[in-house]
Amino acid sequence: MRTEQGLPDQSTRTGKWAASFVTHNGTAGNEYVANTCTSAHVFATEDDAVAAGNRALTVLEQTGKYPNMCEVF
Repeated sequence: MRTEQGLPDQSTRTGKWAASFVTHNGTAGNEYVANTCTSAHVFATEDDAVAAGNRALTVLEQTGKYPNMCEVF
């Protein structure tokens, strides 16, 4: 199983950005999307959302859990 960062998503209502993630399962060459996860739209810019996504992946790798993605992390 592996999780990678997806494309940031911008809210049409607030203009803020969210980080997104895609988890794949299976063997190399025979993977499928097992889960998608998106944070709240709390980041001011697309670059902020990407940087937060990188931090979240580090936390996920170290703890096995995402950080609180309802606030800026």
